Amino acid sequence: MLWEIYQQTKIHQARSQAESASRKSSEIRETVWRLEDRADRMALTTMAMFALMSERLGISEADLEAKIREIDLADGKLDGKVRVETNECPSCSRPVSKRHKKCMYCGSDINTGLKNL
Repeated sequence: MLWEIYQQTKIHQARSQAESASRKSSEIRETVWRLEDRADRMALTTMAMFALMSERLGISEADLEAKIREIDLADGKLDGKVRVETNECPSCSRPVSKRHKKCMYCGSDINTGLKNL
């Protein structure tokens, strides 16, 4: 009888873990879908902007590539990424862009660490 109770407990725990993993998987799938949708819209917008700049301002693809390279090298690395310098929030210790004055996680002022309620 004790063995049966132990087995039922383990089965219940396994089901709970499986349900939790399934929910998490669904959430991740939804997040990936939203990110893919955003990336598609950003790509379309970028293509439209470049087409307008080419037509109206005569900017060439070589001009665009040179500017991309210049911006990419601004952080000292030619890696196809833009690195944002960060500060650490004095209240929650999370990284916050140096461009922000308030922590986007806890709302604290980056310079003083005081929370804005």
